[in-house]
Amino acid sequence: MLGTFLIVFGSMLWTVNNYGLSIPYYDEWGAEANWLYRLYENNTLGISEIFAPHNGHRLTLTRLTAIALYIVNGGWDPQLQMIVNALLHAILCTVLVRIILANSQDNNFLLPVVSTVLLFAIPFSWISITVAFQTQFYFMVLFSVLALQSLTSSRFVLGYIFSAFAMLSMTPGAFVFPAFVGAVLVRAIQSRAITKNQILQCTISILLFSLFVLTLYEEPAAQVYYAQHIRGFFISFLAAISWPFRVSFGIGLAIYIPLVFYLIRSMLNSYGSSFILSLGMFIACQIIAMAYFRGGEGVPPANRYWEIMIVGIWVNGMCAWYMTRGKRNKLARQFATLWLLIAAIGLSTIGYQSFVDGLPNRKADGLTAQSLILEYIETGNRDIFLGKSSSEVSHLDTNALVALLDDRQIKQILPSLLGGDSQDRIHPLKEVLFAMIPLILLLGCILFPYSIMKYRVSEKGKFWS
Repeated sequence: MLGTFLIVFGSMLWTVNNYGLSIPYYDEWGAEANWLYRLYENNTLGISEIFAPHNGHRLTLTRLTAIALYIVNGGWDPQLQMIVNALLHAILCTVLVRIILANSQDNNFLLPVVSTVLLFAIPFSWISITVAFQTQFYFMVLFSVLALQSLTSSRFVLGYIFSAFAMLSMTPGAFVFPAFVGAVLVRAIQSRAITKNQILQCTISILLFSLFVLTLYEEPAAQVYYAQHIRGFFISFLAAISWPFRVSFGIGLAIYIPLVFYLIRSMLNSYGSSFILSLGMFIACQIIAMAYFRGGEGVPPANRYWEIMIVGIWVNGMCAWYMTRGKRNKLARQFATLWLLIAAIGLSTIGYQSFVDGLPNRKADGLTAQSLILEYIETGNRDIFLGKSSSEVSHLDTNALVALLDDRQIKQILPSLLGGDSQDRIHPLKEVLFAMIPLILLLGCILFPYSIMKYRVSEKGKFWS
């Protein structure tokens, strides 16, 4: 397991070191500089502010992480938050690999384990990893996976704790409850029976989900992002389930076929994993929600949502893997092979675009923003922003950015890269960590095959190293 973690963490660290700059981006200006850090500096940051809503979400864990780094570092450094994102991403991959190993049969886990590591080691979601204010996505997905794994394993107290963390990461974390209830209902349909404890846990989950929904803060300004009509919703939905392909290609519609088959087969007989069922339903809820709440005029899911799409690929791959078990599953193996080929083609295209366009352009925009901001701070000439895109300015509203840069306190809060007063106490440790990236990757590549070989000869389910 350590080898898995090191490979993915090292890959993400390499991405942050080469393409992530300590330049605030979009929401970070308002949500962090002009609010969180200003409140802290003015000694007015309290519990109510930590739990306050932001665009319909309660980003409690993200705020706690950001303010902890701000305090320890002696100032703002967005790159530190990117490192936390890399850490959470690597932990998620390690958890998923552990789940594969715990549910493997006849030592047939090599392909899904290697595929999982590759899936998470490549920065498909390049905005998420190179933008600091995306920690909520990583927290939400990680704690949702842990919650569903615990709930479907009858560790309900732990499951509800993880569920609370998921909801305090992002609002969609609440979908763990309908996903868990859905998995229980599938099992009830299959067995034509439901236990009292299952009824109790489903009731608790429904009540918690209802309470969470009823207490959501509605922000009218966010309604502009909602799907404006059924056509827009439908196009956004198709675009999401087609990822990593464009919906116009049509072939992407095959991506979620394994999950559909898995669900149908699970209802017909005792089959598969309740965790995989629940996680598949969780991803389905995520896709429906993003198609409605971020569907607009039929836009595909933004790059920052691709962290969820990656897990969607994983769960469909697991469904295909489960269906290949057994000596009489020749047709299932052929289908799984075809699906894997289709998914690999799509992911290869996205990966190529990430390294050729996404990451280089993200860095170029960051460098442009750094140059423009420093020049404005020095000269006060706002005309330098004319003709620049929002990515090059690092803010959606140039007038709002200028107002912030004219604020004396905000100038002090800015990262040291932009002339702020950050003490950068963690900077030496950060540089050491970046210098160790080759060693981290080398150790990961050594330990990974060693772990696989050791697990093959160990008693199933007891290996953890």
